[in-house]
Parts: sequence; structure tokens; C-alpha cells
Amino acid sequence: MIVAIDGPAGSGKSTVAHAIARRMGFVYLDTGAMYRAVTEKCLLSGTDVSDGAAVAGLARKVLIEFSQADDGTQKVLLDGRDVTAAIRTPEVDACVSEVSAYPDVRAAMVERQRELARGGDVVAEGRDIGTTVFPQAEVKVFLTASDVARAHRRAVQRSGGDAATDPSATTDAATESKVLESLRHRDGIDSSRASSPLRAAPDAHRIDSSELSLDEVVSEVMSLVERAREAKGAPEAPAAPPKPAAAGARRATREEPMPSHGATDEDYFEHGMTDFPAPARFLYHFVCAVVGAFTKVVWPWTIENGRYLWSHTEGHGSVVIMNHVSMLDPVVVAVSMWFHHRRLRILYKSEFDGSKVVGALFARVGGIPVERGTADLKAIRRAQRALQRGESLLVFPEGTRVRSDDQQIDIRGGFSLIAQMAKADIVPIAIVGARRITPEGTHWKLPGRVFCKVGEALTFDQLESKGRKARLEEMEAKAMERVYELRGDLREEHPGKE
Repeated sequence: MIVAIDGPAGSGKSTVAHAIARRMGFVYLDTGAMYRAVTEKCLLSGTDVSDGAAVAGLARKVLIEFSQADDGTQKVLLDGRDVTAAIRTPEVDACVSEVSAYPDVRAAMVERQRELARGGDVVAEGRDIGTTVFPQAEVKVFLTASDVARAHRRAVQRSGGDAATDPSATTDAATESKVLESLRHRDGIDSSRASSPLRAAPDAHRIDSSELSLDEVVSEVMSLVERAREAKGAPEAPAAPPKPAAAGARRATREEPMPSHGATDEDYFEHGMTDFPAPARFLYHFVCAVVGAFTKVVWPWTIENGRYLWSHTEGHGSVVIMNHVSMLDPVVVAVSMWFHHRRLRILYKSEFDGSKVVGALFARVGGIPVERGTADLKAIRRAQRALQRGESLLVFPEGTRVRSDDQQIDIRGGFSLIAQMAKADIVPIAIVGARRITPEGTHWKLPGRVFCKVGEALTFDQLESKGRKARLEEMEAKAMERVYELRGDLREEHPGKE
């Protein structure tokens, strides 16, 4: 589902979109920040913002990414540099409307926005989201407020406050007057530009937030989302097909066939494993056979209740979650799935891609890299599409290998969001006996028996919570609790195994 929130500068779009995404578990797409990032790049590079061709050329080349900060807020990265604060300065404010008015700049940004939003639950905000970027959005909101109210909010924001959460926040009259003048000027440009002018979509719900609290606005939008869900009896309309990649930089998409020669790592991440070129498929079978035989001899492993892991629903994969104690853990699951003719992709930390050889190998055996500690939208989308193709996904919510029961663990709950987006079941599995393979302080490997146990699949239909966020949190807790219950069962059955 796509929730599109349009409106003029200072109307509270970003604050409301953030709140909706957080409460409902949607991905937040800050399209306005993308135009601001292009503007910041122009200012940094000395590009004349009045030169439309130069600005458009820069927009097609620049790399704009979103990631999550430690405090849960969203960071904006420009060519790898954090510009979250830099794009909210008066200098950027003064130029962003001119930059965003160029048709070629908007075309480049719209292409990227559609790619980021493809196939998931997204809340996007900007000035042409419901009219141009996502005209098929299930929920469209045009959020506005009086220019005086908007100027006040923006002035408070620049002083480090937040008028949305603190209605008593104030700033000096001179600052508000200056901001008001700038907003009115920007409104004029945004409303009169030739390409995608600011206007409400005919089917948008208008909300005037001048006298409303943040909670009141968010509640109204969430009600619209719930009504849209109830009224939606047919499958979601397919997202608009992507336009050709800009600046000659080829990008793999679901619509493009897998190249038979010269495929990049990106191609392997984006395409189904059955579409891999023959050499890659051979490599996958070879690795699984050799590694499987070797590990079975050195660390004889068995899987109890394996039928829960191998059961197959045609055209739909499962999210497999597991405790993580050694590098043997993914091998056991991957080889077992391979032997039973099931395709499995492993979500692995992107740090492994620091080695080109390792990164290339992981890509060709079906791995999907994820940047830990961030809201890696690209990895989430790839995982979702893999599940919808019928491939299963192995995730280690603990994030790192757990060396002892006393180790502090920070569970990474993104697996439930991925499962919910792909409408996939979650299969819990536990492993014991592998922790002592590599003794502390040495790289030598010790032989020993390893045991795994699989639990029945968990589905969102089994949950009691209401509301998207609450259901995600309940699933995360329930699934990890089940993993640790299975681990406890194995320790009782095989004393001394950790």
C-alpha cells in the first residue's frame, strides 16, 4: 500500500509521514529531502542553479540514500556523506524550489522514488506525490495550513524545536516574518511551475492542520489507511514500470532478463535463483554438495522436525529465523534446503562485500547483503521479492554470533516486517553444539555433533494485536521466544551442548 501525502512547505508533511510510518510499520520515503540533496550538491559543487541542463545532469549522477540513525531518526546521505542537517539550511531553502522545478530533475527523482517504493507499504510525502509520482496510491492526503501557522512551525524547527510536539514552542517575530516571506515566495514557485505544480489530486483527502495537533492529524490519516484496507478486495495494482536507468548506469530490475554473460552482483541480488546463468547454478550445487558432505563428516548435524523447514507452498517462500553461534549455522540450513530442492537466500551483513571475492561468491549462491544499523530499503525490497518468487529467506535476528549466554543481544526485528510485506510465514529454528567449534582465542576448528530443531510456522493470522506496528512487535517477540524455546528443548535433549 502507498500513502501519498502532498502539501505546501511547512504544512507538517514530514512530521506526519514519519509518525504514520513509525506507528504502522510503513517505510518512510522523504521525497522532498531528495530535491534538497540535489540542491545541496549544486551548492557544494558550484553548479549554477539557474542552469537547468547542468542541474539535471548532476541529479542523474548523484547518489542519494536513506539510513537510520542510532536514535531512530532518518539520515539523508549524499554520495555517502550525512547531509541531514545541511539540507535544511536557509541557503538550500532559497534554491530548492528552482532546482525542483526543472522537468529533467523531477524525472530523475521520480524514477528513483518509484524504484524505492516498489512492492511494499510506503508513506511518501512531497509536493506531487499523489498527482505525479504515485497517482495509483491507495490513500492520498493533501495536508495544508495557513501560511502564518506554517511559518511559525518552520521558524521553530530552525531554532531546534518542534511545534508539532510542543505547541508552546516560540521564536522571535523577526525570524517568523522572514520565514513567512520565504514560504510565500516558495508557494508561488511551487504552484506555478510547468512541471508537476503543487496541487491536490482530485481524489485526495484535504486536511487543514492549522488548529490540529499532530496526534489528531495522524489519527485521521491512519483512519483513511484502515478504511482503504477494508475496501480493498482486489490485489494491489502493479507499480509503474521503471524508466531506463539514468546516466548510462545499468540497474537490474525485475522486468529485465538476467544477463547470460557479464552479470554483476546487482543482477544476482535482483533476480530469481532459477534465472541465474548456468555457471552460477553449477557453482551453487557444487558448493552445497561439497560443503554439505564435509560438514556432515566433521560436525555430524541433524535436523529434528525438518518437514516444517522443507514444506513448500507453491510460489511462496518462508522467512527462516535462527539463533547464531557459528559460521556453520547458515551452512546447515542452506544445505538442508538444497537437498530438499528448496531455494534459500541468506541475508548477510554487507561488511562481507569488503572482499570482492567473498562478495561475488555470496551473490552467486543467492545471498542478499544488508547494511546493519540502517533502514536498508533496498535489502528489504530484494528480500520481499525473493519470498514472493517462492524463495525462502534465512535471517539471523541476533545480528552477530553469540559467544555466551551472558552476551548482550540486540534483536533486529526487521524480519517480521519483511514477512508481513511478502505475506510470508516465519519458521523458527534453533541450533546447539556449534558454539564450541572454534574455541575462544584460536582459529582451530574442533569436531563435534551439532543438533537443530525446527518449530511450526508462525503466521500473522495467529496474532492477537491490533494495528500494524503492534502486530509486528508481537510477531518479533513471539518468533524469537519460540527460537529460544527450541534451543532449550535441544539443550535438555543433548546435555552439554550450547
